[in-house]
Amino acid sequence: MPINQLVMMKRLVNQGIQSAGLGATQLLGTFFDGVARHTREGYAFQQRAFEVGFKQAVRERDEPFGDFGASSYKGPPKES
Repeated sequence: MPINQLVMMKRLVNQGIQSAGLGATQLLGTFFDGVARHTREGYAFQQRAFEVGFKQAVRERDEPFGDFGASSYKGPPKES
């Protein structure tokens, strides 16, 4: 693909993503993450992770919701 067409296609894709609000969503997510880390619950999680290790702290946090465990990803589909 000629470089000028590649540049135009890249700009087209990036514009579509920006129009969908991805940048604003990522910025807001970063802000919320920062706020959440400085709450009573955030500090308690940090302390628990220090005590039992990060993996165990995540397991304890997520198990009640069924979110922790081995990935169910089985790899790409096999070609027939």
